[in-house]
Order: sequence, then structure tokens, then C-alpha cells
Amino acid sequence: MRITTQIASALALIIAAGTSQAQAISAADIAAMVDERMGSVDEYAELLNDADPDRSLAAMQIMIGIDDAQISRMALQHGLTSTNPAVRRAALKAYFDSGPVLNVYIDGSSLDRENLTGYINRQSGTVDASGTAFVSFKVGPFDDKNGCYDFHTSANYCLITLSESNVSIGLWGRWSPLQLNAEGSLVGMVQVDRITPSVPVTIPVKP
Repeated sequence: MRITTQIASALALIIAAGTSQAQAISAADIAAMVDERMGSVDEYAELLNDADPDRSLAAMQIMIGIDDAQISRMALQHGLTSTNPAVRRAALKAYFDSGPVLNVYIDGSSLDRENLTGYINRQSGTVDASGTAFVSFKVGPFDDKNGCYDFHTSANYCLITLSESNVSIGLWGRWSPLQLNAEGSLVGMVQVDRITPSVPVTIPVKP
């Protein structure tokens, strides 16, 4: 499409005006925006650090589920790094309740690459050159009858169970226990379908 001289000139004026407006924002304006943003973050931090443990716990559970990645991440980090096992469990429960997508990384470097790739591809996953397999699963709603979180795509299969002291994931017809490490990831060992032996698995816990 040919653009006339008049239209091109008008577009240039609009772009120039937008550029001038952007350049008009001073360092003081930006600093004020930063202060405002940090102030709101501090307010959420105060809720998490409430002297009343019940109020602090309630704030964490609510904040993990809200649609703001920064606030949700802050609350989740607060819970996962708590020295109180009950708070860590509550953080994980609130996380699973929010229906996250779990990114599962499997160290398959010691496994037969062809078999591994075949099984992972059937789950719409990938295997990189180092043998690390990646597959993702969305957590479905909690199934009261079976006491587990279902696969998002099928209510007939359990994906996650959460007890007072343990998390387990059900993959390829087997349950694998997971532990929360210092980096905020769930780690353990998993067997990929019929391939042996079991190999390390890492699932970052993040919004």
C-alpha cells in the first residue's frame, strides 16, 4: 500500500509527539513511581509479617492466589522459607489450589535417549542434547473423594497428593515422593514409564 506524503507527515508528527512525551518524564517522576510501587509492596510485606500468626497465615494464603505475579511470588517465598512446617505446607496447599502449571525437569542423561525421548514426546514434552527431559502438567482441582489434586485434563487420574509431611507426584502410573529444597523446588526421584533406573526430578515452585 502506498502512503501519501500527507499521511507520512502526520505519522511523523504523532511519533515525535509520543517521543517528546516519553522524554518529558523526569528522574524525580520515575523515583516517585518507584516509591509508590515499593510502598505498596511494603504494605503486603507487613501483612505477611503480622504479629498474629493466624492473620499472617491467612494473608499468605490469599496473596498466593491473587493475579499479581510479584505479590504472589512474595507470599509464596515467605511461606516456603518459613521455619514452621505447617506454614510451608499451607504455602504448598495454597499454591496447588491456585491451579499452577508444574514444569517438570527430569535428568535423563543416564537413560537410553531414544526410549526417553519417545515417552516424553508422548506427553508433549522435549529432551535436550544433555538428556534433560522437560514436560509440564497443569494442576486440576482438589478431588475430595480421592484426596488428591487431579490432572487438569482428566479428573480420573491423581497428579499430586499433599500430606502433613510429604508431597507426592503420580507420573507414569507410579507415585514418587518429593521434598522441598532450599531453592524452593520440589525434588525427588522418578521412573519414566518402563525405563529403569529412577532418575532425579526437579519441579520449581513458582507462580
